[in-house]
Amino acid sequence: MRLRSFALIQPDSVAEAIAALGESGDGARVIAGGTALVPMMRLGLVRPDPVIALHRVGGLAGIRTQADALSVGAMVTLADLHRAPLVRGRWPLLAEAAGRVATPAIRSSATLGGNLGYGEAASDVAPALLCLDALVEIAGPGGERTVPITRFFTGFYETALGPGDIATGVRVPPSPAGALGGYVKFCSRSAEDKPLVGVAALVTLDAATGRCAEARLALGGVAPTPVRAGTAERGLRGEALTDEAIRAAAEAAVADADPLSDLMGSAEYRRDMVRVWVRRLLTGLRDAPRPPRQ
Repeated sequence: MRLRSFALIQPDSVAEAIAALGESGDGARVIAGGTALVPMMRLGLVRPDPVIALHRVGGLAGIRTQADALSVGAMVTLADLHRAPLVRGRWPLLAEAAGRVATPAIRSSATLGGNLGYGEAASDVAPALLCLDALVEIAGPGGERTVPITRFFTGFYETALGPGDIATGVRVPPSPAGALGGYVKFCSRSAEDKPLVGVAALVTLDAATGRCAEARLALGGVAPTPVRAGTAERGLRGEALTDEAIRAAAEAAVADADPLSDLMGSAEYRRDMVRVWVRRLLTGLRDAPRPPRQ
């Protein structure tokens, strides 16, 4: 299906992009990698005019540390995020989740900012960022601000981005020392599809007792937004990762979910898959080989 004609604006700075949004009215859309917006345009679901492209804006494609936190620009592709040695070495959960998105071709175009700004409940990277307590950096008519990712997703395909706002990057604090992290997803149709259920976890075990000192668990695809499974997290803290404790956490995660039914699967099926994949992920983290203590 051919695209309808539209005006294309290509600003050279964030300030120019914000100004263009303000001048263009409600019909304007920002485009980064285009992997979400262009298919919707082809299907006629949205008809933006103008389209404001960010590919010329400098400073949005960097991956670096800043005050010991990871700073990722909004235009960083998911492929680059997955491959970056800095991310793989110090924030492996984020690298793992980015590497699970769709296909290599899509990861090479899709950007982190576009993925978050789209507000997709079944995002792969959002549960990882929720576990990592990330902050989303936003620029808009009122200046710059940061929003904790726990407050960034506000509803079904809705985010904290207001009129004229642009997500410019993400800041990720250091992970707890010795934390074990992982991301798993289940796709009902194709391994390259968005997840029916996605589960990320970051668990820290007490070195002396082996019990769970801290637990972070996040879910994608099972609520109107990606969510932290707070009930499951609280139940794990202070517990050894026994089979019984893991089963209890999986049941608690079901209570934290609020799934919808769609063509991919019913709400009840999604609840069943939350039980399965939370249990599998936590069991895998518990049983993974540990490097010898120095």
